[in-house]
Amino acid sequence: MGVLHSDRLEEIHEGAGDKSVSEVERKEKCGESKAESEMSEAYSYTATDKDQQGRLHQACGSLTRLLRTMGLALRRLLLRLGEDWIFLFLLGISMATISFGLDVSIAKLQRANLWVYDSLDHYLYLQYFSWVLFHVLLMMTSAAVAKYISPQAAGSGIPEIKVTLRGVVLAEFFTLRTFIAKLIGVTCTLAAGSTIFLGKVGPFVHMATILATQLGRLMVKLVGAKENPSRKYELLIAGAAVGVACCFVAPVGGVLFSVETTATHFAVRNYWRGFFAATCAALMFRLLAVINREKETVAILFSTNWRVEFPFDLPEYLSYAILGVVCGCVCCVYLFLHRTTLLFLQNDTRISKFLRNNRIVYAAFVSWVLASVTFPHGFGQYLGGTRLTMKEHLETFFNNITWGVEELSLGANITGQPPNPSYDNNWLQWTHPNMSTVEILACFVVLKFFLLLLANTMIIPAGYFLPVFVYGAGLGRLYGEIMAKIFQNGFISEGIPIKITPAGYALAGAAAYSGAVTHTLSTALLVFELSGQMSHILPVLIAVLIANAISQSYQNSFFDLIVIIKKLPYLPKLKMGQNSAHDICAEDFMVTNLQYLIKGFKYRDIRSLLKSCDLKQFPIVDSEESKILLGSVSRKILTKLLADQLSPERRIQYMLDKTGGNFNSDFTVSPEKSDEQKIDECEYTDPIYSAQETVVYESEEKHKTHTDTRRRCSAKFKSQYLKMVEEWECHQLNQEVPLEYLTIDPAPYRLLEKETLYQCYDLFNLLGLRMAYVTRLGRLVGVVSLTEIKEGVDGSVKGTFSPRTQEETEETLHLNPLTPGANSS
Repeated sequence: MGVLHSDRLEEIHEGAGDKSVSEVERKEKCGESKAESEMSEAYSYTATDKDQQGRLHQACGSLTRLLRTMGLALRRLLLRLGEDWIFLFLLGISMATISFGLDVSIAKLQRANLWVYDSLDHYLYLQYFSWVLFHVLLMMTSAAVAKYISPQAAGSGIPEIKVTLRGVVLAEFFTLRTFIAKLIGVTCTLAAGSTIFLGKVGPFVHMATILATQLGRLMVKLVGAKENPSRKYELLIAGAAVGVACCFVAPVGGVLFSVETTATHFAVRNYWRGFFAATCAALMFRLLAVINREKETVAILFSTNWRVEFPFDLPEYLSYAILGVVCGCVCCVYLFLHRTTLLFLQNDTRISKFLRNNRIVYAAFVSWVLASVTFPHGFGQYLGGTRLTMKEHLETFFNNITWGVEELSLGANITGQPPNPSYDNNWLQWTHPNMSTVEILACFVVLKFFLLLLANTMIIPAGYFLPVFVYGAGLGRLYGEIMAKIFQNGFISEGIPIKITPAGYALAGAAAYSGAVTHTLSTALLVFELSGQMSHILPVLIAVLIANAISQSYQNSFFDLIVIIKKLPYLPKLKMGQNSAHDICAEDFMVTNLQYLIKGFKYRDIRSLLKSCDLKQFPIVDSEESKILLGSVSRKILTKLLADQLSPERRIQYMLDKTGGNFNSDFTVSPEKSDEQKIDECEYTDPIYSAQETVVYESEEKHKTHTDTRRRCSAKFKSQYLKMVEEWECHQLNQEVPLEYLTIDPAPYRLLEKETLYQCYDLFNLLGLRMAYVTRLGRLVGVVSLTEIKEGVDGSVKGTFSPRTQEETEETLHLNPLTPGANSS
């Protein structure tokens, strides 16, 4: 048994040895080294690892299926509830939260600045240094953001939105990068307070439209729909309404103001979108104020305590009308100086170059000037309100206290050096030991007029509506205080003396002046929603209408001026109260020097047409005699068609077919040539030719090793090659263009000869047109573009329009370069 057991062990050992030898031989045959085998063993997966990996894959698959199910459920929910409602709700609460958070942050920054300023009470120079440094750093930061992060963030944003709603595509204007740059820039601008005297309405309208665009894209992806221009228009309208509503907490006035400033025509079906989103924004803003304990309950932004029974007497209607005249005249001067200043800075070569390259330095210089003028313990003590924010300015102007009466009661209580650092009674900021409140208000109105013009020249993210709104309130307050001084006992009605309320004139002045600057009437409704006072609705409307009538008669609106200066596509407004636009017809201002293609045209005609003009669209007519309009084709399509016809691939293929695939010095087909003869053929370099121009062979590089014989051979070959290419190109250009190869617009926009300028103006605005053809019984007789509409409107407004005579029309009808006569000549 022992022998058998030992024999058995030997056999087992021999078998194991044979197996190990065979395993080693197998690894050697496969080319595996010992190190490789060790590495493979080290990185080999065990059964436990494989189980864990399988479980991980299974968990990932389950999570993916769960997310997909949730996405489908969310999509069904959006489709059932309507994605517009959710989108508008999110837009409203998002912008309200941003606006409220911005206000809180700005208030803390301004309080910190005043705390540092008051801490240096006994060091006048340090106070000046801290005051100036604070504002200079903020403006430099704002200018740097507009220069380096996103140049599209500079300015208000409302003019660009106005142009976008007409169909003009402005790239990079609705991106998240622009949104971030705008938010940072406007935070710095508003933190500077009344020293820089700029607002946030325009930037918030811009940011709201950006957020609306981005949320719209997200909703489109969730729902699975497609983007279209009409939906983008609706999103922009809703965003503009939300931007105004979250600034003034005025949903109704915000919607109407956004429509007046951005849209020339407004579809009634979009009203509910604007009102719903604006209401959500206003409600969220007021709820946040309650949560932050700024308000005890949901209330208006500026609470007032005016008399409601007899707020004013009948003679005051005339006084409010005079205030409207004053606001309209001051507005015209302001818009004229604003346009003149910007045009001077733009047209002067040296200044324009300096501003382009040194925006930050210029912003620092302007902010230094503004901070020095408004320094509270310097000249700023005579301006009044230099320590107040823009909101506090409005609170003091809408205060029911008559300052001229209250300052008399103070008497000797005004002690110490001005300004009075009181936070409880902000109107005390308008008092001075050596000046009356009327004199301080007069200094404020005069100096702020020019300081605002200077501040508007900085290229930073800022709004321009709130400054003119506050300035108008100050102008109205000054007018009301003067009226209160003149009529100290007020007006007597039925034996009852009714005293004058200066705050009512401040309300009317804010609405009238801001409405005149922007050419809007909804500012009247804005002030009613801000103050909650509906008792002054008639006098305020009278002032707004008169100020608008004066402003629109002599100047363009503030935002239209920006559009003109930036040279963006726009249509000026028709003059109010005149019927001249109804007496001018399309035949009086249309262009009759037509550039068109005749049915059966050739590629040569396309090349001549593309060279002769820079138009983006060309009409196609059936014949030279009838000129019946068949449709239109774009320049891009014609260019691509001509490039394909004269492409290098077609030319090379033609050469190969012509020569049988062999080029020689004599440029003849010689299929019987031997290999030795092919080796001795002339060498040449294949040139690159243009697809639209006449082919010109250029070759300046010459091999120094070539012999003179080869050079003469190459020159002879070039001449023969050029001649053959010229013949090929001539043949290609003389071919007729098949209409089935063209993407033709069979129904371009058409106008009739007798359509008035007013009708053409409305069509171009409503449809966002840039060009329309004028026909007579289907015959093409002219074309009207935005340029002709502009000239017609300007001529009718200025009274300098002169219609084309019949002789001019007949002469220009035969100037088309593609007519047979023109071609033959």
